Amino acid sequence: MTRAKADWLGWVLQFIFGFFPGIFLGFIVISRRRHGWWIDSAMVPYFILGAGLLGGALASHYGDRLWMECRTFPLYENAQSRFSILLSVLLGLTGVGLMVFAVLKTIGIV
Repeated sequence: MTRAKADWLGWVLQFIFGFFPGIFLGFIVISRRRHGWWIDSAMVPYFILGAGLLGGALASHYGDRLWMECRTFPLYENAQSRFSILLSVLLGLTGVGLMVFAVLKTIGIV
């Protein structure tokens, strides 16, 4: 059985292209019109960074399948090694952890 090799250029590009929509969606989730933020303003960078990491992790793991449907273009299975999958999962969990930390700090639990 041959070991899968990751396409690191594709992985990094997908991560970057997922990071910015994650930041944008993070802003949408925690912003209120005319009233500031849903969370403490000191915790906003943590939440936004966490949302960006989560978006980048999802994009780097799923690749083009996240952005396009299979019937639009024939999608090639992106090469993933165990390390690239582990890195995507760890970055996603770090992002979720940062978002949860920001919310819990706002509530006063942490």
